[in-house]
Amino acid sequence: MGFSVSASAAIIFISFLIAASTLYTAWDSSYSDVQAAREDWYNLRLSQLNTLVGLDSSLGVYRHSSGTDYYNVTFYIKNSGLTMHVPDWSGVYDGKYVTLKDVNDDNVGFIGNYTYVLPGETLLLNVTRIPLNQSQHTLTIVLENGCWLRLSWHWNGSTVLLDGQSKGCPAGVG
Repeated sequence: MGFSVSASAAIIFISFLIAASTLYTAWDSSYSDVQAAREDWYNLRLSQLNTLVGLDSSLGVYRHSSGTDYYNVTFYIKNSGLTMHVPDWSGVYDGKYVTLKDVNDDNVGFIGNYTYVLPGETLLLNVTRIPLNQSQHTLTIVLENGCWLRLSWHWNGSTVLLDGQSKGCPAGVG
C-alpha cells in the first residue's frame, strides 16, 4: 500500500504553499528593513543639512580665567539649527576622547545640565586646568548626527587667542 498519486500531489502542493509563504514573509521583512533604513538615512541627512552650530560672537565667543600654572576657558556654543539632544554629544580634546557631560572626569564639560538645545540657545562649554604655556590646543565637539565643531586656541602669555574654528558633516553615500 502506498500513497496515491493525488495524495502525493497534495503533499507536494502543500509543501510548495508553505515554502512560498515562508519566502514571502522573509521578502516582506527584508523589504520593511530596507525601507526603515532608507527612512533613517533620509532623517539623518536632513538633520545634517540643518545643523548650524558655532561660537556665539554676540557673547564674546569665549571667556578665560587663569591661575598660577593653568588657565580655564569657557566657549559659548550657539545652536542656530535644529533642536539637538546634547547627552549624545562627545568630543576629542588634544587627541583624547572626552565625554562633555562633566568637567570633573576629564577637565572638559558643559556648565549646566543640558538635555536639549533649542534653536537660538547657547551652551557654555568649559575646558579647565590647561597648562599655562603657549601650546596650541584643539577641541572637536561631535554632535549626535555626526557633524562636528572644531576649535583651536593657545595662550599667548596674557590671554587666550582663538586660532580657528571649523565645522562640517560627514559626506553621505549617494
